[in-house]
Amino acid sequence: MTPNELLLWLSARKQGSWPQFRGAVEKLDLANDSDESEQDTKLPVHQRVRFNLERLGHVEFDAAECEDGWRVVPPALAVFQHDNGFTGILCGARTAKLMQRIEQAANGVSFERVAHTDCPDVVRVHAAEMEKLTDLAQREGLDCQLDSPAALLSRLPSIDVVKGWRRAPLPASGKDWEVKQFMVRGKSMKWRTVTVQEANAPDAQGLFCFTRFQTPHYFVREGRETIALPGAVGKYRVLSHRQRRVLRYDRRARCLTLPAILRPPFLTERGLILCSGFPPALGFSYGRRMLTYRDIPDEVAGMTAEILRQDFV
Repeated sequence: MTPNELLLWLSARKQGSWPQFRGAVEKLDLANDSDESEQDTKLPVHQRVRFNLERLGHVEFDAAECEDGWRVVPPALAVFQHDNGFTGILCGARTAKLMQRIEQAANGVSFERVAHTDCPDVVRVHAAEMEKLTDLAQREGLDCQLDSPAALLSRLPSIDVVKGWRRAPLPASGKDWEVKQFMVRGKSMKWRTVTVQEANAPDAQGLFCFTRFQTPHYFVREGRETIALPGAVGKYRVLSHRQRRVLRYDRRARCLTLPAILRPPFLTERGLILCSGFPPALGFSYGRRMLTYRDIPDEVAGMTAEILRQDFV
């Protein structure tokens, strides 16, 4: 099974349990190695594929009405404007017939399909006028989301907002925990292995990752408060408190670059990906692994920096 076939299978099922998803992914013809841009833990292939499906807007996990499971997002065109016209990115459920109809669409619409590692093909349609894409969406029964990146990012809270995150103590016992603390020293950012006892020390502060059975749990300790939250949110809270800048934006190239260890929170990253439809490119720069997001306009770069409480380097 390929990632394209997986998305077709998920689309036919519409929703299901986590064991069903993991069983289907185990049939994929992918190498079962770690994702080098995910430096918190070594991710098995099913987690790698899951995160890519989420980032690209195809599948939701642990959402309302599918706790401990998954559901496929209804098919949609995420549309954005650029210098040469408009582009719509196909997100969500797919069928073979839908793909064929979109590929054969005429009337001023061009079709692009690009293979990408560990995820379904990136499908984009282009037109000089927005009406061509909205007409295509209406004809094929697709949702049409205009100015998708900015529309999504404008609804996201900044990493300073803690409303909604659960106050919870750190695990204080258990021999199966692998515990690490996120360290920021000068230009160095890395995870340091600590003990459960060290993490629970009264003066221990910052972001901690408790991992058991390949499942990480993140907690940030700020003063006397301990908050359970996503690891990406915790990292940028630590950086904000340290006034540490990590975002690089090239306005001429329209590229946003950041260290691979500092992937943005899921929905923030989805907003960046929806500017092109492509996952970030992984490369080396400044002596470290970096992620580069392409086709990022000034407005989206600024909104991302605001959400992450960052200034550009």
